[in-house]
Amino acid sequence: MNMRMAAALCGAALLFATASHSAPKSLVKIQKISKVQAAKIASLGYDVVSIKDNYAEAVLDKTEAAALSSKGYSLKTLIADLDKYVAQMKSTQNKTDSYYNYAKVETVLADWAKKYSTICRLESIGKSCENKNIWALKISDEPQKNEQEPAVLLMGAHHAREWPSIEVPMAVAEKLLSNYAENADIKRLVDTREIWIVPVVNPDGVIYSMEKSKFWRKNRRKNADGTYGVDLNRNYGYQWGNVGSSNSGYSDTYHGPSAFSEPESLAIKKLAQREKFQSSISYHTYSELILYPFGYAHNANNPDSKIFIKLAEEMAKINGYRPQNSAELYPAMGDLDDFMYGNEKVLSFTFELCKSFIPPASQIPSFTLPNVEAALHLIDKAGTYAMAIPGNNPRLIENLGFEDALNAISDISTIFGDERNIVIRNEVLKQVDLISKRLAQLTVDDLKQQSTEKWQRLNSEQSATLAVSYVRTRLLFDEGHNPGTYATELINTVKNK
Repeated sequence: MNMRMAAALCGAALLFATASHSAPKSLVKIQKISKVQAAKIASLGYDVVSIKDNYAEAVLDKTEAAALSSKGYSLKTLIADLDKYVAQMKSTQNKTDSYYNYAKVETVLADWAKKYSTICRLESIGKSCENKNIWALKISDEPQKNEQEPAVLLMGAHHAREWPSIEVPMAVAEKLLSNYAENADIKRLVDTREIWIVPVVNPDGVIYSMEKSKFWRKNRRKNADGTYGVDLNRNYGYQWGNVGSSNSGYSDTYHGPSAFSEPESLAIKKLAQREKFQSSISYHTYSELILYPFGYAHNANNPDSKIFIKLAEEMAKINGYRPQNSAELYPAMGDLDDFMYGNEKVLSFTFELCKSFIPPASQIPSFTLPNVEAALHLIDKAGTYAMAIPGNNPRLIENLGFEDALNAISDISTIFGDERNIVIRNEVLKQVDLISKRLAQLTVDDLKQQSTEKWQRLNSEQSATLAVSYVRTRLLFDEGHNPGTYATELINTVKNK
C-alpha cells in the first residue's frame, strides 16, 4: 500500500470516528486484497473479523463502507443488517437447543457449586460497569485451598456478539464436573490441576446483545463523548496502544481511555496475578483459528514460541482449526493473550470458534464437543509444557506429582532436544534441573518404602538421565551415612547403573 492510500485511509478513519453510528452495520467482504492490505485496514481501527488469502471480512457501517469504496476497494455485502442477523439466530433457539444467556449462566453455575461442592466453588471476581457479577468457577479436588498445582483459566464473551464463546467454557466445566466420579482421566485432571472458568467476561454487553437483538461487541461503559462501550480485548495493559484499535468511542475497537480502564479487564488481571496461571484460552468467534502471542506487532520476539507452536498444533489436530501467530491475522495492541504471556508468563491462546459469529443453535454441539477435548489437552499440558518457561513459579515444580514431572521431562526434551540458541537452551536446562530434582526426591521417597515402581519407570524414560543421576547420588550418600536404608540388591543395581 502506498503512502497516499495510507494517508487517505487515516483520513477515512478520522471521518468515521466522528460520524453517527446509529445505522445498522453490515458484514462486508473486501475483495481482491492482500493480507498486508487487510492488516493495514484493521490497524486503522476498522472492525476486520477475518482475513483470507485474497479477501477480508469486516463489520462496517455505511460511512465506513463508503470511505473504503471511495479509495478503490471492491466491497460485497454478505449480511446487510447484522441486528436482523442476531434476531434471526435468536429465533433458532428452542427448548432443546439454545444459547446460554447471562441469567442462565448464573443459575447453572450456582447449581453446579451446590451439586458438586466437593470439587468446585463459585466466586465473583468483580463487577461490570453496570454492576453485574463476573462469575468464576474454580474446579479442583480441594477448591477452597491453593494447592500449588498447575492452574488453567478458560474465558468466554470478551465480545458480546460472540455467543458461542460462552458455550465452550460452560461445556468444559460440565464435562469435568459430571464425569469426575466415573472417568479416571477427568479425575486425574481435576485432582492435579486448579481450573478456573469465567464464561462471561462482559456481562453487560452480552445482556444488551441478547435482549436487544443487537450486534454489539464492546462493554457498556458510557464514554466521555456520549458513546458507549470499550473493546475489552484492546484494553489490557501489555503494549496497549493504537495498532489494531481505535481512539474513538464510536469504533467497535475503541481501546478505552487507558489500559485497564474497564472493571471487566481489571478483574481478569487481578485474578491472573492472584492465581498465577500456567495456561489459558480466551474464546471468540469466528474463523476456526488457534492464535498465540505476540499479537501487537509482526515478528515480535516470543522466546517460548516453540512451546506455543507445539501446543497449538496438538490442539488443532483435535478440533481441526488452523494454528497461527496472532499478528499473522493482523497486529492488535492491548489484547488479553499478550498481557497473559507478556506480563504473567502464561501459555495463552485465543480460539476463534465457528464459521460465523452466531451459528444456529442446533449447531452448538458441533463446535463444543471438539473444543472441549482441545481444552482438556491444554489443561493436561499445563503441568508439563509450562514447566519449561523460565520464571515459572518454583513452588509449583516443588509440588509436582511424579506423573507430571516425568511427563514434563519427556515433553521438554521433545521440544528442545535440538535447541541451538544457547540462551534459550540454558534457561530450559535450569528448568529441567529443578524438575529432575523433584523427580529424584519422589523416587527416593518411594525407595525408602521398599517400592521400586518409580525407580523402574524413571530408568525407562530416556530423557530422565539427570534425575537418575540425582537418585544415584542420594542413595550412595545415604548408604554411606546410614547403612541399611535401602535393600542391598538395590544399592548394587544403582552402583552399576
